[in-house]
Amino acid sequence: MALGAVRDNPLLRRIGGRIESRVPWHLLYRGDSRECPCCGGSFRAFRRRDDRPDARCPLCNSYERHRVQWMWLRDRGELDRGEVDLLHVAPEPVLEARLRALPAVRYTAGSLFPTGDQVRVDLTEIPFADGSFDVILCNHVFDEIPDDRRALAEIHRVLRRGGRLITQTPVDKSRATTYEDPSLPPARRREVFQTADDVRVYGLDFRDRLAGVGFDVQVIDYASELDPATVERHGLVEHGGRVNGTDIHVGVKRPG
Repeated sequence: MALGAVRDNPLLRRIGGRIESRVPWHLLYRGDSRECPCCGGSFRAFRRRDDRPDARCPLCNSYERHRVQWMWLRDRGELDRGEVDLLHVAPEPVLEARLRALPAVRYTAGSLFPTGDQVRVDLTEIPFADGSFDVILCNHVFDEIPDDRRALAEIHRVLRRGGRLITQTPVDKSRATTYEDPSLPPARRREVFQTADDVRVYGLDFRDRLAGVGFDVQVIDYASELDPATVERHGLVEHGGRVNGTDIHVGVKRPG
């Protein structure tokens, strides 16, 4: 069975996840050539992810994008300047644990399919009042939402003035404009968009969609700001693939 078909089957994904969780990957990858900034583990290499070598942490399962974002949030994210109300949408466990531990952050986890203390959040109809949050963290979600402009407008609504949307969203830098087609069947979506859940592949105009709802936008390639030895040791570059998922888009809600 093709790998794509396995990933599109929830039952097979769960079975595969249980098998994976029982393998002591951190012992099999013992070494000191790589260090994960998310969990602090050291390894001879990170695990492969499909066509991406050196991608997945053998201990905490972070990928390149998680490690880039956590380093940026930790060092540049300004999450320690007074109390910060933060909504984390579709929370990645490796980031959630670290954000919950920050003393200045009042953390809310939101998901379309909530578990534990997560709040049910449909981004096209967010169940919070205007100006509820200082920061909204939302990664690798917008390419799955048919009406992404409405979702962006809702995020803008529930942010306070000067509040920030922080997102890593895959962008195909060879495309000037976004290609989208929600009508495609799942098998065709995987072929065109790389996953069966996506309805579009963003081009360089993704920042224009953010600006269109009222954000001042900055695109940050944080790995390029670090020295090559740090980038290699922490595995911060996605090797292979046609889209970039590690750049950080920061949209700031304009005053007024």
